[in-house]
Formats: sequence, structure tokens, C-alpha cells
Amino acid sequence: MFFAPYHAVVRANVKRTFAEISRGRGANAAAKFAENATFQFSGSHAMGGELHGREAVAQWFARVSRLFPDLRVTPLQIVVNGPPWRTTVATRFRVTASLPGGAAYRNEGMQYLRIAWGHIVEDRLYEDTDVLKDALRAIDASGTHEAAASALGEIPSPGIRTANVAR
Repeated sequence: MFFAPYHAVVRANVKRTFAEISRGRGANAAAKFAENATFQFSGSHAMGGELHGREAVAQWFARVSRLFPDLRVTPLQIVVNGPPWRTTVATRFRVTASLPGGAAYRNEGMQYLRIAWGHIVEDRLYEDTDVLKDALRAIDASGTHEAAASALGEIPSPGIRTANVAR
């Protein structure tokens, strides 16, 4: 396996980035995105939508930090494939946070990530949106009305886009 050492470095970087996010340093994670990156969080809610560019991704991380100040993201499995100029990463992760009133938020999700020469060019996140929407309603009811805000980006229509399949 010619790329095995590189894949180990990518796995370690993914773990470090999740740890940064868990310490409230989403701006550090956003800095790893390419200027023209695509970021999508599945669902029609305050965290949903498709964003383009590093600045938009930084705004998303800032919103997440405001809504879930003690968010913890734990990678459960990380699969890396491809060379440095076309790397694909699939991560299964667990998310936990405190909700108003002391309830716990727990969710699991998947991430599809594409990296080119050390920069994230595409990041697609999928969590159980029913669980997330319940948490956002609880946050909104406690007075943090940003939890009921519109998505920061457009909500993509469901289905597979042929342009993405060929990559």
C-alpha cells in the first residue's frame, strides 16, 4: 500500500480536527477548507444547507458554537482512500452536547469528505435530522432564537447529482 503512511496522517488530522471542534475552535477547522470548497449539512433547519467558500463555512461553525457551546464530536471510524490530490474520507461520528434544562443531545452521523493537497474541497455531513430538529426546538424554546433561523445556505433538492458521481 503505497499511500498507507499518507492515509494514517489524514486519519490523525481528522481526529485532531474533531478535537478542535470539540474545544470550540471551529474557526481552526474552517481554515482547512479551500477557498472554493463546498460544505453541506443535510436537512432544512438552522444548521442545514449548502455553503460555498471558506468564509461561509466559518459562519456555519460560529453558529454551531453559539447553539451548542459544549459540543463534542467523537470520530468512531475513519476510512481514507486515494492519493493526496484526490483523497476521500468517510467518517462515522458521535455528537453530544448539553441542552437547556440539563437534557443531553446525542446523535450519530456520517461525513463524506474530499481533500486535495491538504485542503478540504467538499464536506457533506449527515446526522439524524429528527433528533437534531428536536434539539434545535429545545434551544429555541429556551430563548436562543437563532436555533429556529433559516439555513445559512440553500437547501439542495434530494437526489444524486450526476456531476458529483463522475468525480
